[in-house]
Amino acid sequence: MNKNIIAITIGDINGIGIEILINLWKEGKNYNFVLFSNVSIIRNYLKKKKINCKINIVNNSENNSFKKNYLNIYSYSSKNNINNSILSLKYAYIECKNKNYIGIITLPLRKDLVNKESKDFIGHTEFFEKLDKKKFTNMIMYKKNLIITPLTTHISIKSIPRVISKKNYIYERLFGLCKSLVIDFNIAKPKIMVSGLNPHAGDNGTIGFEEKLINKEIKKIRKIGIDVKGPESADSMLLNNNINKYDCFVFLYHDQGLIPFKFISQYSGVNFTGNLDIIRVSPDHGTAYDRVGKGKFKSKSLINCFNLVKKIRKNRIFYAKSKKISKSKLSY
Repeated sequence: MNKNIIAITIGDINGIGIEILINLWKEGKNYNFVLFSNVSIIRNYLKKKKINCKINIVNNSENNSFKKNYLNIYSYSSKNNINNSILSLKYAYIECKNKNYIGIITLPLRKDLVNKESKDFIGHTEFFEKLDKKKFTNMIMYKKNLIITPLTTHISIKSIPRVISKKNYIYERLFGLCKSLVIDFNIAKPKIMVSGLNPHAGDNGTIGFEEKLINKEIKKIRKIGIDVKGPESADSMLLNNNINKYDCFVFLYHDQGLIPFKFISQYSGVNFTGNLDIIRVSPDHGTAYDRVGKGKFKSKSLINCFNLVKKIRKNRIFYAKSKKISKSKLSY
């Protein structure tokens, strides 16, 4: 298999992701990818959409080869569409781990639907974290000169104070974030800004107590030489003046960071899972059922996914060769 090929998971076949991908392929864009899906499900989709194309099954062919001008499919047995989505993630991870692909792009899916088939499914980030046997990962949202990350991902708002209060929770994730910024984004000395949890970063304790804990963890991380400022009021973090000064903005929970990020990126951003052995990215839009078949959804986020996989791979190779930072500083 060509080592410059990207694995793409099927996501929700009724969503906008697969439509955008097929449209890119039909346009003849120079993106080498293999789509992971049961081939019968893909054939039915193409027939329904009246799309004619040649299919090449890479894992069952005699020479196991990628073919230009074909829709290359990694196929497997599947019970239904949801089961197909889950197996797509598993097989893509295994193949990427075996270095048959340079990274994975996961097309969007509906977590609640997948959860009916797989009760422990929370989200892509947590799924790959478990497969990769990592204690934690970082959900990193990227768009050109803007990088943001939430310290907690898919948990309820009421759970946040309890979760961030766990021993070394904040410290470890800030440390892991810095590691990813250095290795994956080639930022030699990252400057990081961290938000508070409460409005106005707690107003010196008059609104909440969490900022005292955040401040304590930030002081610990500064002691090992990482440039971190905070906790700051979340509502004023993503101002142009800050964006020009800082490399990454850390928010305490999912929507606190993703709402302003998606407003700024306008569906052109990329979701990257930091601290995995593999490279995994995803478009920052969802399934968008209301846009399916209307030809109005832009492909910029998916295009940026292809570009970011290549960029991170290049940066990882560069880091492995240069060893700018000693392993002892960046390992637990």
